[in-house]
Amino acid sequence: MLLLPALLLLMQVPPTPAPAKPDPVPPARIELTTPFPVHLGSVGPREIREAVYGIKSLHERPFHLRVLDLSLGLSLDEGQLAAPLQPGEVRMVKVKVDPAGLVGAIKGAVRLGTDDPGQPNYILRYDMMVRPEVTVDAERKSFGDVAPHESPELSFRFRREGGDPLKLALASEIPPYLDAELVPGESGSDLRLTLRPRRLKPGVTAGLEVLKVATNAPKQPLFTLYLDWRISLPVVPEPSRVVFTEPKNTLLALELRARDGKPFRILKTEVQGRGFQVLDAPGPEAARQVLRIRRMGTGPEALLLVHCSNLEEPLRVPLHYLDPKARPAKPVAPAPVPEEPHHHH
Repeated sequence: MLLLPALLLLMQVPPTPAPAKPDPVPPARIELTTPFPVHLGSVGPREIREAVYGIKSLHERPFHLRVLDLSLGLSLDEGQLAAPLQPGEVRMVKVKVDPAGLVGAIKGAVRLGTDDPGQPNYILRYDMMVRPEVTVDAERKSFGDVAPHESPELSFRFRREGGDPLKLALASEIPPYLDAELVPGESGSDLRLTLRPRRLKPGVTAGLEVLKVATNAPKQPLFTLYLDWRISLPVVPEPSRVVFTEPKNTLLALELRARDGKPFRILKTEVQGRGFQVLDAPGPEAARQVLRIRRMGTGPEALLLVHCSNLEEPLRVPLHYLDPKARPAKPVAPAPVPEEPHHHH
């Protein structure tokens, strides 16, 4: 009998109201009469630009606009908004854009409110591409194929747009076969490089240099540049250095090939150093020639000079013997230190 009154009470409890729907966004009371968003295009790092927005009132009564928020680098003279916007009026609102401290693709906006609670906030958008303050004409360059007697030059050209005069400094070690010079100019500076093939070690025929250049631009303190080169010899040795690695192996071959495919003659060979010998005497002309190199003893290195009819200077081929007994042994891990015994008192 007690259950019936309880059920009657539950039936009298009013249902839980549904959650209220959020208020819809009030209708816009303005119309933009200029293309939107405003595209400012490519902008220099210190180039002040102006974004202009045409605002037409669709309201039936006057109202005031006010600035709620500005993106970084924007400024707006609020005197432009002092007078109320009249019904049907079109007002040009100008915004100054200062790209200082910005770089790359930038998007921003002005957020405007009104003194009419029946209006939404209005967001006036713009975009631009801010050029970097310092630029270099290329981050990688190549000397290409270089003859041994040549000393080619090339330059990386740095330019600074606005700001203080550009200052550069080399921030990496320059190899001995490269001459590097920083040459200041009116609108920037050049890093001038000269390759000196005669300073290369024998057997070195190509390289990729990584150069670091520091600048006094706060946003771009360091540039990394790449420079490659290849030495183009009329006679190509294969391999470029002859290396013996096994004690039992005392004979290796050196192939000499004419780059242009035309026959050439080996005039003479000579070994500077001890422990190696050329077994083959100069033979007839050929576009491909093979010399056999014998290792005698355990001399670590020597230099083979090959005088050819199509070379102004002899070809230099390093000879090496990597004696396993002379190689540094792998470091032995130190024995663990025994722990001191603990004494209980």
